[in-house]
Amino acid sequence: MKSIIDVAGAKWKTAHYVDLDYPEAGIRQHLVRVADFVALRGNADGAAGPVSETTAIGAYEYAPGGWISDHVHPHAEQWYYILSGQGAMKVGTEEKTVGEGHLVFVPRDTIHSYRVVGEEPLRLLNVAVPVAAAGEGRTG
Repeated sequence: MKSIIDVAGAKWKTAHYVDLDYPEAGIRQHLVRVADFVALRGNADGAAGPVSETTAIGAYEYAPGGWISDHVHPHAEQWYYILSGQGAMKVGTEEKTVGEGHLVFVPRDTIHSYRVVGEEPLRLLNVAVPVAAAGEGRTG
């Protein structure tokens, strides 16, 4: 695990923008590049868990016209920090155009998506943290 991360020096998994599909999670991404910085498997109690219960920090860059489909994470909260560009971010019933310096919180089990607005790529930092559903996990 890296403790000090150079987001500006992201090492992209692909040299060019690609389309990514994750059918098991119902997620589609269009014209994206991805860089993973931290991925720790586990659930809210620290026990090993499935990939959907992963603490992850990564960067995403979407080309103009790029987007991610509506989707939910039943066992994770997410934060997006906009590094550059503009996007139309949808969280639940709220939709807003965001840009550099905006921080967006997505509660567990909330539908969300975004798309690039304008002619500049949208670059963002994503942090996903597993959380237990009501009635699950920790007691006391």
